[in-house]
Amino acid sequence: MSDQLKFIVSELQKPPYSRNYNLITFDSLSGEQLLQVLNDVIADIDNKHEMDIREEEAEQTAIRLLGMLRILKYKPPEHLSEVFRQGLVEGDKQVIYPVLEWILQRIPDLKKRAYLAKYLVKLDIPPEISADQDVAEIYEQYEDLIEQFKNVHKENEAIKNSGYSTSELRKDIEEMENEKEIVQKRIERMQRKVEGMPNLEVMLEVAKKLRMEKEREKEILSQKQDQRTSISHATQRIMRLEQQLNDLRQAGIGATPEGLLQKLEEEAKVNAYIVNEKLPRELDGKRQAVASLQRVLNQPAMGQGDLQELKNKIREANNEAKEISDKKNVSNDPMEDKLALFRQQAAIISRKKETTAERLNDARSSLQSSEEEVKEKQQHVSSFAGETVLRGDDFKRYVNALRNKSTTYKQKRSDLSELKSEYGVLARTLEVLRSKEESLQQTLSAMESERGVSGFRNTQDNLEKVANMKANLDERKGQTLEDMSGLVHQLTLKIGERKARLAPIIKELRPLRQQSQDMQIEYDEKKHSYDSTALQLQSNMGKLENEVKSMRDEILNAESKFQTIHNQKVMLEAWQERVTEEMKIYVSNKPEDKHKSVREKYLKSISDGEKRSKMLKDEQKSVREAVNDNAKQTKMWSDLEKLFECKKACLEQGMLGGGGTVHRALGTETLVL
Repeated sequence: MSDQLKFIVSELQKPPYSRNYNLITFDSLSGEQLLQVLNDVIADIDNKHEMDIREEEAEQTAIRLLGMLRILKYKPPEHLSEVFRQGLVEGDKQVIYPVLEWILQRIPDLKKRAYLAKYLVKLDIPPEISADQDVAEIYEQYEDLIEQFKNVHKENEAIKNSGYSTSELRKDIEEMENEKEIVQKRIERMQRKVEGMPNLEVMLEVAKKLRMEKEREKEILSQKQDQRTSISHATQRIMRLEQQLNDLRQAGIGATPEGLLQKLEEEAKVNAYIVNEKLPRELDGKRQAVASLQRVLNQPAMGQGDLQELKNKIREANNEAKEISDKKNVSNDPMEDKLALFRQQAAIISRKKETTAERLNDARSSLQSSEEEVKEKQQHVSSFAGETVLRGDDFKRYVNALRNKSTTYKQKRSDLSELKSEYGVLARTLEVLRSKEESLQQTLSAMESERGVSGFRNTQDNLEKVANMKANLDERKGQTLEDMSGLVHQLTLKIGERKARLAPIIKELRPLRQQSQDMQIEYDEKKHSYDSTALQLQSNMGKLENEVKSMRDEILNAESKFQTIHNQKVMLEAWQERVTEEMKIYVSNKPEDKHKSVREKYLKSISDGEKRSKMLKDEQKSVREAVNDNAKQTKMWSDLEKLFECKKACLEQGMLGGGGTVHRALGTETLVL
C-alpha cells in the first residue's frame, strides 16, 4: 500500500496535474475529494469528463466513472468485485487507490483507447427506425466509414512506427524536386544538341533499345546472383539435414519399443506427480500466503502493544506444541513407534520426490530458455546473413564443445596458477644457485688458468646444453602428439554420449511442438471471439452513454431553469420586503420614520429637480431676450475693428509719401487727398 501511495503522489505532482500533495495530505483526503482527483485524472484522458462532481449527484458520478472505466477496460481486483460500485460511490480508498495506480501507469495507451472509442462505438437505432430503407443505407455508410477509420488509423500507426518523420519526408521531396529540375535541364540541353542531327528518330529508338537491354542485363545478373545464393543455402540445408538424419539413425540404434514405452511411462508418472501432487500443494501454499498477506493488508496499523501481544500468543502456541510433542514422546506405544518409522521413511521419499521434481522443472525451464535464446540468435543471424548454418543438433554439439573447452580452459588455468606459484619458488632457488655458480665459476676459472686449460668448462657446458635441448624437444613432440590423440578420442566419445542423450529429448519435443501449434490456433480463435464480444459490449456501452448524455443534458437544463427561477424568486422576495417596509413607514406617524421612507426621498429629489428645471428655464428665457442686443453689439465691434484697420493702412501709406494729409482737431480727424 505504501509503494502504491508513493507512486500515485509522485505522478500527481507532475504536469499536467501539478498537485502539491504529500503522503500524509493525500492519505487524509475525504471520499469526495478522492473522487474529484479520480475525475480530474480521467478528464486528462477524455476532456468531456472535466467538471466539478459537487454539481451532480453521487449516483450519476458513479455511473459516469463506471462507464469510462468500462471503456478503458479496467478490471477491479477479485476481492473488490462485489463492493466496487458501492466503494466508488463512497470514494473508498481501497477502491480508488488501485484505479488511480492502474490509470497513471497507462496514460498514453488509455488516451488512445478513449480516442478510438469516440469513433468505433456504434449508434443504437431502434428496429422500427432502422427498417426504413434510407436509414438502413445511411447506417451502412456509417459502418463503412468506421471500417475506413480503422484502416486509416492502422496506416497512421504504421507510419508513426516506421521511423519516418515529416521533416525527413519534406527534405526528401525537396531533394527529389531539385533532382527533377536538374534532369529536366539536362534533357532540354540534349534536345537542343540533337535537334539538327540526321536520322534522329532512328538514333533515339536504338538508344532506347540499348537502355532496355542494359536494364535487362542487370536484372539477369541479379537473378543469377540470387539463384547462386539460394543454391548455396539449399546445399547447406541438405548437408545439415543429412547430418541430422545420420545422428537420428545412430541415436535409434539399440532402442526397443519396450524401452521407449518404459521411458514414456516414467515420464507420465513424473508429470502426473507434478500435476496431481506438487503443483496443487504449491498452489495451496501460494494461496495461503496471499490470504495471510491480504489479511495483514486489510488490518489497521499495529502499535508496539499489538506486536507484543502477537509475540506472546506465538510464544504460548510454541509452548503448547512443545508440551504435546513431549507427551507424545513419553507414551511408549510399540505400534505408534512402528508407524513413526514408516512415516519417517514416507517423509524422506516424499522429500526426494519433491527435490527430483524441482530439479526436473529447473532442467525443463533451462532447456526452454536455452531454446528461446537459440531462436533469438538464429533470427538475429538470419536478419544479416539469410539462412543460418548451425541449427538443432549441430548448435547443441557446438555448445557442448564450447562447454568442454571452457572446462578444459578453467582446469588449465588452475594448473597454470599452481605452476606460477611453483615458478616463483623455483626462481628464488635459481637465484641462490646462480649466485653459488658464479662463485664456483670464478674458482674454476682461476684453477683452469693456473693449469693452462682456460675455457674448458664453458665448452663442455655448451655441449651438454645442446644435447639436453634436443632431448627435451623430442620428448615434447611425442607428448604433444599423444595428448592431441587422447583429446580427440575423448571428444569423440563425449559427442557420441551427448547425441545418445539428446535424441530421445528431441523426439519428446516434436509432439510438444504440435501441441503448441494447436494451442496457438485455439488461442487465436478465442481471441477473435473475445474481440468480437468486446466490440459488441463497447457498442452497447456507447448506447448507454448516449442515453446518459441525453439525461444529463435534461438535468442541466432543468438545473439552469431552477437557478433562474430561484434568482427571480430571491429578487421578488427582496422587493416584497422593501415594499412591506415602505408601507409600514408610510402608515407610521413617527417623524423619524418619515426620514427613512423611500417615498420621502423620491419626493424630495422630485421637488429639487423641479426647482432646478425652473431656474434653467428662467436662465434660458433671459438668454433668448438678450441674444438680439448681443448680436448688434457684436456687429458694432466688428465694424469698429474694420475702421481701425483702414486707418492703420492710410497712416502707413502717408508715412511712405503717399498723397493725403490728415487734419486733427478736437474730437475730429480729417483726411484730405
